[in-house]
Amino acid sequence: MNPLLQRNFIFLTLANCLAFCGWVFRNYIINWYVLEKTNSTFMVGLIAAIPTLIVPFVSPFGGQLADKFSRKTVFFISRAASLGFFFFLAFFVQIDFYPLLCIALCFVGIGFTAGFEIAASRNLILDVVGFKYLTWGNSITEFVNAFLSTAGPLFMALFFTSTSNTGIFFSMPIVQTLSVIAAFLLFMSFKETKDEKSEEIDDGLKKDKSILDGVLYAFRSTNIRILLILSSTLLFWGLSQPLIPKIARDALNSGSTGYAILLSSDAVGCMIGAIALPLFPRIFRNSKAIVFCITAYSLLFIIFALSKSILLSVILLALGGFFHLIWFTVIIILIQTISDTDHKGRVVGLFFTVIQAYGLGFLLGGLLGELIGITSTIIIASLLSIAIHLVAFGSSREFRLLKS
Repeated sequence: MNPLLQRNFIFLTLANCLAFCGWVFRNYIINWYVLEKTNSTFMVGLIAAIPTLIVPFVSPFGGQLADKFSRKTVFFISRAASLGFFFFLAFFVQIDFYPLLCIALCFVGIGFTAGFEIAASRNLILDVVGFKYLTWGNSITEFVNAFLSTAGPLFMALFFTSTSNTGIFFSMPIVQTLSVIAAFLLFMSFKETKDEKSEEIDDGLKKDKSILDGVLYAFRSTNIRILLILSSTLLFWGLSQPLIPKIARDALNSGSTGYAILLSSDAVGCMIGAIALPLFPRIFRNSKAIVFCITAYSLLFIIFALSKSILLSVILLALGGFFHLIWFTVIIILIQTISDTDHKGRVVGLFFTVIQAYGLGFLLGGLLGELIGITSTIIIASLLSIAIHLVAFGSSREFRLLKS
C-alpha cells in the first residue's frame, strides 16, 4: 500500500502541521501584539528571535538523539513539552502578568523543545514513507503548512482586533494539544524496523554517534557543506520578517487585516510551490533550481519593499512564496538523500541549527529597520543572498552537477 495513504503518515503530517499552525498563530498574534505595545520593530525582532537563538545550541543534541534513539519517542516527548510552554505563555498574557517578559521566557523553553525535536521530526518523514516517496512526503507536509499559513492569519484577523483581546492567545495551546494527540497516535501506531529499534539500545560503543563526528562528516562532503552554507542565508529572510507588520501598517495603511492578507498571500505561493515540486522533480531537484529560486525570490522582495499598493504587494509575496518554498524544500530533500544513514539525524540536526540564523535575522532586521530604514534593509539583505548563492554555484563544479 502507498505509504502516503497509511495512517502513520497521516498522524505524522497532522502532528507536524498542527504544530506549524500554532507557529503561524504565534507569528501573527505576537508580532502584532509586540508592535502595538512597543511601536518598535527592534522589539518585534528581538522577541521573535528568542526561540531561534536557542535552537542552534540544542538541535545538534537533538540530531544526536535522532541517531541514537527512537525518533518517534524523541518527537512525542519534545512535542508534549512544548505544549506546556504555550499554555503558560497564553495564561500569563491573559492575566497581564509581565506579558512581554513571560512571552520571552516561554519562548526560551519553546526553543529548547524545538531543538530537541526537529531532526527526529524531519527524518520520521523518511522513516515512514521511504526514499521513493520522500519528495511527495516533504511536499505534502509543506503544502498543508502553506494552507494553514494562508488560512491562519485570515482566521486570526477576524478575532484579534485589538491587543486587549488576549483570549485569542489560547488558540496556540489548543492547536498544540491537537498536535500532541496526533504525535501520541503516531507513537502508538508506527512500528520501527529492527535496525531503528537497535539504535534505541545502542550503547554507543559500536559506532561513533558523537556530534563532532556528524559535523566532520558534513564538512568533508562538498555538497553538504555548500548546502549548509546556502541554508544560512535564511538569515536574510529573517531580516525582512519583523518589517512586514510595519510595512502593512505604515507604508500600505492596511492595519492588522492587511498584515494577515500579506502573510496569507505568501502562503498561497508556497501552496502552489508544494504542488509543483513533486510534479516536476527533474526541473526543481537540483542545484540550478536552488540558485534560480532564491534569486527570483530576492528580486521580488526588493520590488515588494518599494511597493505602495496592497494588491501589487500581495501578488509579489505570492510569487515570492512559490520560489522560496521550492528553494527551502529542495535543500532539505538533497540533504536527506545524499547523507548516509548513520549520519542522517546529525546532518539534518546540523541543517536546522544553521537555518536558525533567521532568528539573528529577526533581531538585525528590527534594528536595521530603525537605523537605516525598511527599504534599505530589505535591498541589502536580498542582494547579499543572491551573491552568496552565485559564488557557491560558480566555485564548485560538483555542486553545479548536484541533483537527486
